[in-house]
Amino acid sequence: MLRRVIQPSASSIRRRAADLWQQLQRFGRRHRLPLADGNAVRLLHSGGEILGSLRTLIDQARATVHFEIYHWADDATGRDLLDRLLAAQARGVRIRGVVDHLGSWDAVGMLRASGLELRFHHPIGPRLPWRLWQRRNHRKLLIADGAAAMVGSANWSDEYNDEIPPKYYRDLGLEVEGPVLRHLEADFRTSWLRTGGAAPGPMPPPPPPRGGPGWHVPVAIQVVSSRTGGSRALRRHFLLILKQLRRRICIANAYFIPDPQFLRVLLRMARRGVAVDLITPGVSDHPFVQAASRATFGRLLEAGVRIWERRERVLHAKAAVLDEDLVLVGTANLDSASLRHNLELNLIVRSATLAAALRETLEQECAASSLLSRQEWRKAPACRRVLQRVAYLFWWWL
Repeated sequence: MLRRVIQPSASSIRRRAADLWQQLQRFGRRHRLPLADGNAVRLLHSGGEILGSLRTLIDQARATVHFEIYHWADDATGRDLLDRLLAAQARGVRIRGVVDHLGSWDAVGMLRASGLELRFHHPIGPRLPWRLWQRRNHRKLLIADGAAAMVGSANWSDEYNDEIPPKYYRDLGLEVEGPVLRHLEADFRTSWLRTGGAAPGPMPPPPPPRGGPGWHVPVAIQVVSSRTGGSRALRRHFLLILKQLRRRICIANAYFIPDPQFLRVLLRMARRGVAVDLITPGVSDHPFVQAASRATFGRLLEAGVRIWERRERVLHAKAAVLDEDLVLVGTANLDSASLRHNLELNLIVRSATLAAALRETLEQECAASSLLSRQEWRKAPACRRVLQRVAYLFWWWL
C-alpha cells in the first residue's frame, strides 16, 4: 500500500541514512537528548499489546515500578492496573507514579485513596496559573526495576484496550531493554522531583538486554524528551528530520495540525521529491480538531502527499518510518498541544529490521483506510472548506 520508490544504490542509502543520523546526534548533543547503543526493542502493535506489556512488567517487578500516565480511567482496565500495582507494592516493590490531574480527572478520587505513592501533574485549582492549565503531562511511560520500559500511545482505559469490545482506539508502542533505561529512568526522576516527589536512591546500572523472539537487537535509541530538551525540543527535532530526509517518510498520527512553518517545511520536502505518506483518523474523538487538520489537506495533496484516513477505529498512534532504518514512536501528536505545550516523550530508533516491521504494520493500516484524491477533495462543498479553515485559525491552542 505504501509507495515503492525507485531503489537507489545500497551505498547511497547508507550514506543518506548516516547523514540524517549524524544530524540527529549533533542536535541531541546541543539539546541534551541522550543516545544509547546496544539496546533491544520490541514493537507493540496495538493497545492490547501495550497494556499486556504493562501488566507483565508490573507483575514481574521486584524492586521498583516508575511510571507517567496522562489518562488513567476508573474502569475495568484502569482498576486492573491499579490492583496489579497494589499487589506489587504489597510484595515490597517501590511504586512511584506521576499522573496528569486533568487527564485522569475521573479517577483522581480512586487514585488518592489507593495508598500508592503518586504525584499529580499541575493539579487543577485556583492556585494553578492559567498559563499552566494547558501544559499537561501527556507521556505514557512505565519502567520496571530500571531494566525494561514501555513507551507508547495507549492510555490506561477500556477505550484503548482492544481486548475489550468495542475496539475504539488504534495504538502503537515500544518495549525496550538495555543502556537506554538509564536515560529513561533519569528522565522520569526529573518529572518526579518537579512534582514534589522525594529524591529516589541511586540508579543501578541497567542489566544487558535479554531480547528474544520478536525483539530487534542491537539498536541505537535517541530519547527525545520535553523534560530534558525543553518544551520545543520535539518540534525542532521533527523539523530537522523533515529538512534532512531525502527519500521517504510514512507518518501515522492521531492529531495532525502542523503550524504554518511546519506545514511549509513539509510541503517543500514533498515538492523536492520525498515520498510522503500520511495516515490520519477518518473518525475522530475531536471533530473540531479533525476539521483543523483537514484544512491542510488540499495543499498537501497538491504537493504530492498521499493521505490515508483510517476507517472504523480512531487512529491514536504517534509513529513514523523515516527513510530505510529510522523509526519514531512515542506520545507526541503533530499539533501545538504536543509540540509547544505538553510534556511528551518520543524514541527514535535506528534499526532496519524494526523499520521494516513498522512499515508492514502501517501498510495494514492503509488497507483499513481510505486514500484521498485531489479530484475528490476539490469537489468538497465550499461551506465545509470554510469551516475547516476557521478551525485551523485556532492551531496554536489545538
